[in-house]
Amino acid sequence: MQFWKDTIDSIFKGNPPQQPIALALAESLKHTQMSSMWFKRIITERTTNLEDHQFMTLQEIESYSENTASSLLYLQLESLGIRNVQADHAISHIGKMMGITTFLRSFVFHLSRKRCVLPAEITAKYNLSQEEMFRQGHVQGIEDAIFEMATAANDQLLTARSMLPSVPREAFPVLLCAIPHVRYLEALERVNFNIFEPTLQKKDWKLPLVLWNANRKQCI
Repeated sequence: MQFWKDTIDSIFKGNPPQQPIALALAESLKHTQMSSMWFKRIITERTTNLEDHQFMTLQEIESYSENTASSLLYLQLESLGIRNVQADHAISHIGKMMGITTFLRSFVFHLSRKRCVLPAEITAKYNLSQEEMFRQGHVQGIEDAIFEMATAANDQLLTARSMLPSVPREAFPVLLCAIPHVRYLEALERVNFNIFEPTLQKKDWKLPLVLWNANRKQCI
């Protein structure tokens, strides 16, 4: 991670290393005014969580999501030349929703690698044993735990939606990043929060149409 910190510093000093990503970012900075702060925030958060330890609380997951997913969205806003407090507030909540949903989407994969992405407070609340989940996968109480996580993500989405009327129209392309995650939450609800349902792993062939329609209606 130190490599990326040094790379970001070099890029913003106008002396990018001869590396494809660094050169592409340096070129983009000629046309946009992105802040190094957001890049460093992402790197710092990932450095803290390199070992992929289990989060203790849902609030820790939200904080992680704010520092990673939301930071990427802030950069997208800046790349469009948008600096707006209302847009920032909406993006903050969308990033948290995306982060929580990403953990849900990757739950089955991580479980197969003997990693649990559910926070400890939720596994304790529903008496979920990591060892039993690693061995059996589907255990009693797992749907309740997944429901609680999905509810937290949906609460962030509802808050972001309530802010849409005050968000500049020019910022909407960034907000569209929420749509694939919204679609996943809807699909998860349809299968009664059975995270192991095979249909959840299938590609969403309707997504391009849904994105087009969301952009047309300016809604997420």
